[in-house]
Amino acid sequence: MICKFYAKAFQSQEALKPINYLEMDWMAEQYSGGCFTSVYSTGVLSKFGREIAKPFGLVYFAGTETAIKWSGYMDGAVEAGERAGAVEAGERAAREVLHSLGKIPESEIFQQEPPFSGMPAMPLEPTFFQRIAPSVGWFLTFLGLSSALAIAGISKEVIKQK
Repeated sequence: MICKFYAKAFQSQEALKPINYLEMDWMAEQYSGGCFTSVYSTGVLSKFGREIAKPFGLVYFAGTETAIKWSGYMDGAVEAGERAGAVEAGERAAREVLHSLGKIPESEIFQQEPPFSGMPAMPLEPTFFQRIAPSVGWFLTFLGLSSALAIAGISKEVIKQK
């Protein structure tokens, strides 16, 4: 199913013939504690997000947790890798080094990178069921109201019988 999705998304039949598969039991992973990413308390990223990503001496951090956007997700990992100097988008890492050498101001380090032209964005159309599926908030409201109405109906019948 996943291979068919990727074959359709990338318009490539190669995705139908995977060469490797890896499944991860995150609960058994000793360092993440059961989650695929670190979970910060409310406000940590907005207050300290840029500090987490700053280099320490000659060490530049490139984990998804250091991403400016989408921390903990693949998009964040790509952005963090770009910041650390991977592939052609290593400009941010270079800007961090230039800043540490006093060549550019800190305000020039974090810039919006242009989209990667080698892979244009492809919107995925949701299925009919995805479009009509209720939100969690709506479902909980419905569940609470229906429970309250059921209890009221049962209470009314109990009072009638007395």
